[in-house]
Amino acid sequence: MYDEQYYEGHRLDEDRIALWYYARVVRRLGRAGGRLLDYGCGTGHLLKRLTGAFESFGYDASAYARSRARLTAPEAVILEEWASLPPGSLDVVVALHTLEHLRRPHAVMPQLANLLRPGAVFLFVVPNTNSLGRRLKRANWFGHRDPTHYSLLSQGEWVELTRRVGLQLLWVSGDGWWDAPYLPLIPTAIQRPLFGAPAALQLFAPIARPFLPASMGECLIVAARRV
Repeated sequence: MYDEQYYEGHRLDEDRIALWYYARVVRRLGRAGGRLLDYGCGTGHLLKRLTGAFESFGYDASAYARSRARLTAPEAVILEEWASLPPGSLDVVVALHTLEHLRRPHAVMPQLANLLRPGAVFLFVVPNTNSLGRRLKRANWFGHRDPTHYSLLSQGEWVELTRRVGLQLLWVSGDGWWDAPYLPLIPTAIQRPLFGAPAALQLFAPIARPFLPASMGECLIVAARRV
C-alpha cells in the first residue's frame, strides 16, 4: 500500500521545510543525547535533521520507506519491528502524520506511551477535523483526499486518548492554513500568501514552540509528557 508510487504521489520522498521546523521543536522538548523513536519515519528526512542530537531509531510500516530511510539517515537505526524496544527506554517519541493512518490508534498509543521513561516527551501531528479547510473544502479537504486516513478523530478524542495512556498534555496547537485554495474565483497564487501568513510566522519565529491556536491549523500539533 505505502509503496514508491504512494510516496511519490504524495511528495513524501522529499525533504520539507515543515520537517526543519519539527526538528527544532523536538530539540527543544527532548533531552539532548537521549533516545528517540520516529514512529512513521517515512523516508527518513526528520531523522536526518536530528542527526547528532539524539540516539535515533526509526520505524515505518512501509518496506520501501524503511529502505529509503536507511540511505537518507544512515546514523539512525531503522527498525523492522518497533515493539521490540524495551519499555521505559525512550526519551522522545515522534509521530508526524502517522496516527491517522492506523485503524486502531487506541491500541497503539498505549504501547508507544509505554516505551517512554518518566519525564519523556511524545509529539504527534494529526489532521484537524475542525479545521477551516474541512469546513470550506469538505470532501476535497486534504484529510479526506487520502483514503488511508482511517482515524480522523476530533481534537477532544485525541486529547482524551493522550491522557488515557498516562501522558500529561503540554499543549495543542495548529500548523496554519496551508491547503489553499480555500475560496472559489480567487487565484490560488493570492490565497497561498494570504492564508499562509500565520503558518509562516510560526515557522520562522525564533521560539521553537508552536503558538497558533488549534483552530488555526489544518493539523493539530500535540505535545505530552510521561508522568
